[in-house]
Amino acid sequence: MENGDHTPLRDRRRAQTEQEIGEVALALFEKQGIDHTTVDEIARLSGVSPRTFFRYFATKERAALVPHRDLEDRVEQMISTMRADRPLLGQLEEIWVEVLTAFDDADSEPGRQLLRVRRLMRTEPTLRMAAASLDAERADELVARVTRLMGFTDELAARVLTETAAVPVRIALDVWAESIEAGRPADLIEIHRRCRTLMGEALARSTTTALS
Repeated sequence: MENGDHTPLRDRRRAQTEQEIGEVALALFEKQGIDHTTVDEIARLSGVSPRTFFRYFATKERAALVPHRDLEDRVEQMISTMRADRPLLGQLEEIWVEVLTAFDDADSEPGRQLLRVRRLMRTEPTLRMAAASLDAERADELVARVTRLMGFTDELAARVLTETAAVPVRIALDVWAESIEAGRPADLIEIHRRCRTLMGEALARSTTTALS
């Protein structure tokens, strides 16, 4: 059986279980820190066995990254809309803007969940490392898809452009979380736009210097 968006029932159940385990892990990490939280504790409070936990997540840190992964899932879902006759970087930037818009409101459920993760990443180095590892894995998958879809013969070029689009996103998310935690107004889309502008200006200056 499938729902209106054609997602198989087993996939919906898996996603729901991942979200439930992830919420428990995130709450425990916020309350007592990652070092003082065990997989057994997360599993018990989630109503699953440790063995079941490891069917869904490789580590306890990965369990808390469900909102972070959701961000990247949305990007991957939109990759199929890209066209080979348009510049890759511009299309990737457009996709990121559209995806970030869904998380821009820190009072919405997606925004609130992502903000919790980004705040925790600022104080928990192991969570940041887990996120970086996940990003690297997903980047490999994304580059492979982009290379095929756009007909690139140079995978290195696809990788450089894909990472160029992703760097302002990572910076913007950090600044967004830091600003909100400090009680300052924070517009994620505007922060991202500013990051892209500064990166573009820096690249233009370096190019001009190299050519002079």
